[in-house]
Amino acid sequence: MADIICPQCGLITTLPGIQRASTEFCTHCDYPLFWAPTAVPMATQSVGSDSTLRRLPGAGGRMLIGTRVCPVCGELNSIVEDFCTRCGSEMDPQPVLEIEIEEEIPPPPPPPPPPKKFNWIPWAIAGSVLILLIVLSIAFG
Repeated sequence: MADIICPQCGLITTLPGIQRASTEFCTHCDYPLFWAPTAVPMATQSVGSDSTLRRLPGAGGRMLIGTRVCPVCGELNSIVEDFCTRCGSEMDPQPVLEIEIEEEIPPPPPPPPPPKKFNWIPWAIAGSVLILLIVLSIAFG
């Protein structure tokens, strides 16, 4: 049993449990007593109840100990739940493995051959032999 003081008119009301029912309004001023601050935690709705589907996600009650957020709709669920009480989706979905198909990239073309270096040694030998022949023909000439 919970004694709740109406924040609007101050009337003390005793309720068997705080469950957001239509009977939980102040009899004097019609204030919704389930909004009034209290130390008693609210009773949570049963799993899969119709009232779960008619409220906003995350509005499960005043005190939820050990909750997990649904990855789809954002509803607060008990830690032991395998499926969301609001949308029914799996609380721990397995990651989707994406298979990446790698396209075969053709190898790059081979680099062009390096330019041939000019071989100057045979030309130097031919030039020095030519100069030697010219000098000898002038000298013995």
